[in-house]
Amino acid sequence: MAEQDLNNRSNTIPIIGSEFVRPQPSDLTIIGDTVKDTTGSKVFKVKTPLFGLHNKRILLDPNDSPIVTMKMKVTSKHDRWQVYRGGNLDDKIFTVKRSSSVQLKTRVEVFLKHNQTKEASCDFTIKGRFMKRACTIYVGDSTKVIAQVHEGDEKLVATVYPNVDCAFIVTLIFIFDLINMAGTGV
Repeated sequence: MAEQDLNNRSNTIPIIGSEFVRPQPSDLTIIGDTVKDTTGSKVFKVKTPLFGLHNKRILLDPNDSPIVTMKMKVTSKHDRWQVYRGGNLDDKIFTVKRSSSVQLKTRVEVFLKHNQTKEASCDFTIKGRFMKRACTIYVGDSTKVIAQVHEGDEKLVATVYPNVDCAFIVTLIFIFDLINMAGTGV
């Protein structure tokens, strides 16, 4: 279902915003909480609020303006995260959750706000290794890859495919990493 919907958008995937979509592949480097492009310019930063629970992260643009807020649902057995537009919790964009509470390889599913399947069919899938910080992001349950991530020397390197929302992919990468850390007891 999700693949058909995305094909109707001329193969452009602007989940968070069209301003984050590039017509060419984008290589991004993630070191700690900072994301840089190939020129070394900061394109995103993830902030953990100083006060309150540590179940919330905010994706910021280069001017430190909030793009999305990621909030973990504390009582979830599937490491469920909800993502909202901007710095508040008013406009939910999508939900991310581990597909099963017990996994040898990490599989995470993404459900867009308007998904009508009651989580029977995901819009995107992230598959990766439990102990490695590498993953591939697919459209739904298909084999259509939209981004790949591998671990470099103390950094993550992400390749975002053409016409895919870079802010969306970066958000998924940070959530995937947090889910993996939770799975290792870190």
